[in-house]
Amino acid sequence: MTIIMKTKNQITIPKKITNVLGLHEGDMFKIVVSGNSIQLIPLEVSERVFSKDEYIKLEALAKKEHGKEKKVTDKFIKKLEKTS
Repeated sequence: MTIIMKTKNQITIPKKITNVLGLHEGDMFKIVVSGNSIQLIPLEVSERVFSKDEYIKLEALAKKEHGKEKKVTDKFIKKLEKTS
């Protein structure tokens, strides 16, 4: 099966595949790059209930890390590949 990358680097997973795998809009994937291939691995996300103390810790961490996001560039990806 062949698909074409559209504008903004978007691809569409054919309906036959999404039906078989039970995929829906909003599903998350892990991306694995190996050589010249890309593998999309569906992630199963389950709801977790946090305690009040956990929420307080998460909010503190979010405030601490805010603004430290890294832009994903080719250089950043190559650096990650070297370390893994």
